[in-house]
Amino acid sequence: MSEKLDLKIVVKKKDYSLAVRRNKIRRWIKEIFRKSSVCGSFVVVARRGFLEMGFEAAFSVIEPTLNSLIIDSKNK
Repeated sequence: MSEKLDLKIVVKKKDYSLAVRRNKIRRWIKEIFRKSSVCGSFVVVARRGFLEMGFEAAFSVIEPTLNSLIIDSKNK
């Protein structure tokens, strides 16, 4: 049975007042999870400064953590 990805993304209006920026952050996070091919349920809270990091920097920070989750879930 193949498990699917259930992803909840929270970006506060207080941190990013423009909807365009909040949506861009959501697209970036979805892309990072898609590239990591991780399955399961996750809640991601993006805080101020995430967008300023840039996609590549955000990917390089989040991706190793996702890979360790994949390895841990395979060992169980």
